[in-house]
Amino acid sequence: MKESGSKYFQSIALHFFKHRGAPFFLSSKELDYIAGWEKMGIPLHVVLEGIERSFEIYRRKPGKKAKIHSLAFCDLQVLKAFEQDRERKVGHKQRIVERHEKRYRAKAEVERFLARIPHQISYLKEAYSQAQKLLSQSHFDEEKLERLERKIEQLLWKNSLDEEKEGVKSGVLKDYEFKQEEEFERIFKIKLIKVLRDKYKIPYISLFYY
Repeated sequence: MKESGSKYFQSIALHFFKHRGAPFFLSSKELDYIAGWEKMGIPLHVVLEGIERSFEIYRRKPGKKAKIHSLAFCDLQVLKAFEQDRERKVGHKQRIVERHEKRYRAKAEVERFLARIPHQISYLKEAYSQAQKLLSQSHFDEEKLERLERKIEQLLWKNSLDEEKEGVKSGVLKDYEFKQEEEFERIFKIKLIKVLRDKYKIPYISLFYY
């Protein structure tokens, strides 16, 4: 059953507030995320599942005491939950076919990237060579791809240029309001990595993106 727009927004907001606590309002950026999920046709229960996962994953991280303050940090888990929900609705054989097709597409993207990797980000070559080897195997560990994806993001963060950081930082400070420094750092890192991926056409290696 499709939820009405107002109930969709209200249910997501209440569920998020239940975990986050005060302040009990959403920013315009967060409302945009909810509108985007609704436009994609993501069912309400799937969005709530993604929010639950986000808080659970964050709670498991060592040394993390601050709370998640923005719905932006739930977006990835909401999209993953949506993908899994769609997969549950198709047969097992279909899922196997889709998984292999995703592997082929990811492998092709990785190979194209390695053939033309810009010299400014040559430090990514080793990680993408490892990804190519993994994706060349008919049976492989997807968790290894996830770990490599995180390693690639760490390398981008570590090796980004000062001017790249300054450009992203000014945009983040303009578009977001922050209660804590840690919240700013998380959004800044997410935005910087996305900008670098777009700038250098850096492909994802996790099958989730294919």
